Amino acid sequence: MSLNFLSSQSWYLHHDRDNVRNNDPLSNLVYQDSFIRYLPKINEGVNDQQIGGIHFYPNMSPVILLGGKDTRLSNKEAGYAYLQEVGYQLVIRPHGGLAVVNDEGIVNFSLITDMGEDKIPIDQAYENITHVVREILAPYGLNVEHYEVPDSYCPGTYDLVVNGQKIGGTAQRRFKSGLTTAAYLSLNGNQRERAEHIREFYDRSDADDSYPKVDWRVMTTISDLIGKEYTQEDFEDDLINLFNKYSTVESRDFSDTDLEAIYTKQYPILKKRNDTLPS
Repeated sequence: MSLNFLSSQSWYLHHDRDNVRNNDPLSNLVYQDSFIRYLPKINEGVNDQQIGGIHFYPNMSPVILLGGKDTRLSNKEAGYAYLQEVGYQLVIRPHGGLAVVNDEGIVNFSLITDMGEDKIPIDQAYENITHVVREILAPYGLNVEHYEVPDSYCPGTYDLVVNGQKIGGTAQRRFKSGLTTAAYLSLNGNQRERAEHIREFYDRSDADDSYPKVDWRVMTTISDLIGKEYTQEDFEDDLINLFNKYSTVESRDFSDTDLEAIYTKQYPILKKRNDTLPS
């Protein structure tokens, strides 16, 4: 698998630490839906190399990103109450199928592409982001594979796996010519506790067999695998260095008026979806 897709475009980087609304856990997800619309717009005026996007959006306080299927649990109110009791905010995310944990030991990032006339197949987009993670972690002696880990939380074909244990997951969202492929990685922290919280959430919500029977032993963190602390800053530096090896990365803020207009339109849509959650 080649990283040539990195060199086919230059890259704009948006980091949620520069987002003045970053204390709102909905905001970074609204920007996900905004960038997928914004990037094709700015590429309309580009005659040579197209622009791609990188978005870092960590949640530094504990948040559970719920999938659409989680909202159909028969006793979801009891599950929601449990997660809030143990300290999580709840958010229904616009992409991905089931619940994932966010806290200061988890990194979220996405790659945004304007496909234009060159449509990227679904599997190819997942392969691309998997290869990025594989290249970043190879110098630490880790070989990243992708396959489903059924007893993890939010299992899927493109789970990110090292030595049989899941370290992260991926999701994808498309809008017209825009494509966002997102990933989370468990960098550090107590992965056993994260997994047990999600298992208890499903138990209390009376989940049937179509939901995972979460087993903490099939998941781990990058820090545990390499035997030293691996942080948000470490991963961000590694990713930017990799992209700069093949192309250029330009840091951007969130002040562009076109981006703001899209965000303002998209925010009420996700807010309405989340109004069904307990406050």
